[in-house]
Amino acid sequence: MNTTVAIHACVIGLALLLVGGEQVKAETPPPEPDESHLVEEDVNIMTGLYIRKYSLQQDGVVDYKTARQILISEVNEHWNTVVETKEWPLFYWYDEKRDGHWTMYVDPELKGCTCDIVPYEEKTENVTAQKDPF
Repeated sequence: MNTTVAIHACVIGLALLLVGGEQVKAETPPPEPDESHLVEEDVNIMTGLYIRKYSLQQDGVVDYKTARQILISEVNEHWNTVVETKEWPLFYWYDEKRDGHWTMYVDPELKGCTCDIVPYEEKTENVTAQKDPF
Protein backbone atom coordinates (compact mmCIF):
# COMPACT_ATOMS: atom_id res chain seq x y z
CA MET A 1 0.00 0.00 0.00
CA ASN A 2 2.79 2.46 0.86
CA THR A 3 4.49 1.62 -2.44
CA THR A 4 1.29 2.45 -4.35
CA VAL A 5 0.97 5.82 -2.59
CA ALA A 6 4.61 6.63 -3.32
CA ILE A 7 4.20 5.72 -7.01
CA HIS A 8 1.03 7.82 -7.30
CA ALA A 9 2.78 10.75 -5.61
CA CYS A 10 5.71 10.45 -8.04
CA VAL A 11 3.38 10.28 -11.05
CA ILE A 12 1.38 13.31 -9.85
CA GLY A 13 4.57 15.25 -9.08
CA LEU A 14 6.00 14.42 -12.51
CA ALA A 15 2.74 15.46 -14.21
CA LEU A 16 2.69 18.76 -12.31
CA LEU A 17 6.32 19.38 -13.19
CA LEU A 18 5.71 18.69 -16.89
CA VAL A 19 2.47 20.65 -17.14
CA GLY A 20 2.59 23.35 -14.48
CA GLY A 21 6.34 23.78 -14.31
CA GLU A 22 6.86 24.39 -18.01
CA GLN A 23 7.97 27.92 -18.73
CA VAL A 24 6.80 29.28 -22.04
CA LYS A 25 8.90 32.12 -23.37
CA ALA A 26 6.77 34.95 -24.70
CA GLU A 27 7.34 35.96 -28.28
CA THR A 28 9.63 38.99 -28.43
CA PRO A 29 11.46 40.79 -31.21
CA PRO A 30 15.25 40.55 -31.46
CA PRO A 31 17.20 43.21 -29.56
CA GLU A 32 17.35 46.66 -31.14
CA PRO A 33 20.29 46.68 -33.59
CA ASP A 34 23.18 49.13 -33.37
CA GLU A 35 23.78 52.18 -35.58
CA SER A 36 25.48 50.12 -38.31
CA HIS A 37 22.07 48.62 -39.20
CA LEU A 38 20.22 51.97 -39.29
CA VAL A 39 18.65 52.73 -42.69
CA GLU A 40 16.42 55.71 -41.94
CA GLU A 41 15.05 57.76 -39.07
CA ASP A 42 12.02 60.00 -38.90
CA VAL A 43 10.83 62.56 -36.39
CA ASN A 44 7.05 62.59 -36.48
CA ILE A 45 5.93 65.51 -34.35
CA MET A 46 2.24 64.81 -35.12
CA THR A 47 2.34 61.34 -33.55
CA GLY A 48 4.97 62.28 -30.99
CA LEU A 49 7.19 59.41 -32.11
CA TYR A 50 10.80 59.14 -33.22
CA ILE A 51 10.94 56.20 -35.66
CA ARG A 52 14.12 54.32 -36.53
CA LYS A 53 14.23 51.80 -39.39
CA TYR A 54 16.85 49.07 -39.54
CA SER A 55 18.09 46.36 -41.88
CA LEU A 56 19.18 43.41 -39.76
CA GLN A 57 21.08 41.88 -42.70
CA GLN A 58 22.58 45.28 -43.58
CA ASP A 59 21.39 45.03 -47.19
CA GLY A 60 19.09 48.08 -47.13
CA VAL A 61 15.84 46.10 -46.77
CA VAL A 62 13.98 47.42 -43.71
CA ASP A 63 12.91 44.52 -41.51
CA TYR A 64 13.00 46.08 -38.04
CA LYS A 65 11.61 49.35 -36.66
CA THR A 66 11.35 51.09 -33.33
CA ALA A 67 9.39 54.11 -32.12
CA ARG A 68 10.31 56.16 -29.09
CA GLN A 69 8.11 58.76 -27.43
CA ILE A 70 9.28 62.32 -28.03
CA LEU A 71 9.62 64.35 -24.83
CA ILE A 72 11.02 67.61 -26.25
CA SER A 73 11.25 68.87 -29.84
CA GLU A 74 13.32 71.86 -30.95
CA VAL A 75 14.68 73.34 -34.16
CA ASN A 76 18.41 74.10 -34.04
CA GLU A 77 20.32 76.94 -35.77
CA HIS A 78 20.53 74.85 -38.98
CA TRP A 79 16.76 74.36 -39.05
CA ASN A 80 17.09 70.68 -38.17
CA THR A 81 14.59 69.15 -35.76
CA VAL A 82 16.28 67.89 -32.62
CA VAL A 83 14.37 65.72 -30.16
CA GLU A 84 14.77 64.30 -26.71
CA THR A 85 13.09 60.91 -26.36
CA LYS A 86 12.46 58.22 -23.81
CA GLU A 87 15.50 55.96 -23.45
CA TRP A 88 13.72 52.81 -24.64
CA PRO A 89 11.28 52.29 -27.53
CA LEU A 90 7.57 52.13 -26.85
CA PHE A 91 6.87 50.19 -30.07
CA TYR A 92 8.82 47.61 -32.05
CA TRP A 93 8.02 46.13 -35.46
CA TYR A 94 9.70 43.03 -36.83
CA ASP A 95 9.33 41.46 -40.29
CA GLU A 96 10.94 38.11 -39.56
CA LYS A 97 10.44 36.64 -43.04
CA ARG A 98 11.06 39.99 -44.77
CA ASP A 99 7.81 39.57 -46.68
CA GLY A 100 5.95 42.70 -45.56
CA HIS A 101 4.07 40.95 -42.74
CA TRP A 102 5.07 42.89 -39.66
CA THR A 103 4.56 41.87 -36.06
CA MET A 104 4.08 44.82 -33.73
CA TYR A 105 5.22 44.79 -30.12
CA VAL A 106 4.77 47.21 -27.23
CA ASP A 107 6.82 47.83 -24.11
CA PRO A 108 4.24 49.35 -21.73
CA GLU A 109 6.82 49.70 -18.94
CA LEU A 110 9.36 51.55 -21.16
CA LYS A 111 12.26 49.93 -19.31
CA GLY A 112 13.72 48.06 -22.28
CA CYS A 113 13.40 44.69 -20.53
CA THR A 114 12.48 41.87 -22.89
CA CYS A 115 10.29 40.53 -20.08
CA ASP A 116 7.91 43.47 -20.62
CA ILE A 117 7.81 43.51 -24.45
CA VAL A 118 4.67 41.79 -25.72
CA PRO A 119 2.90 41.48 -29.07
CA TYR A 120 0.56 44.41 -29.66
CA GLU A 121 -2.88 43.36 -30.82
CA GLU A 122 -5.68 45.66 -31.80
CA LYS A 123 -9.22 44.35 -31.72
CA THR A 124 -11.26 45.55 -34.67
CA GLU A 125 -14.78 44.15 -35.02
CA ASN A 126 -13.85 40.78 -33.50
CA VAL A 127 -10.77 40.53 -35.73
CA THR A 128 -7.30 40.78 -34.31
CA ALA A 129 -5.00 42.86 -36.53
CA GLN A 130 -1.33 43.54 -36.18
CA LYS A 131 -0.34 46.82 -37.75
CA ASP A 132 2.66 48.65 -39.14
CA PRO A 133 1.54 52.27 -39.43
CA PHE A 134 4.91 53.47 -40.70
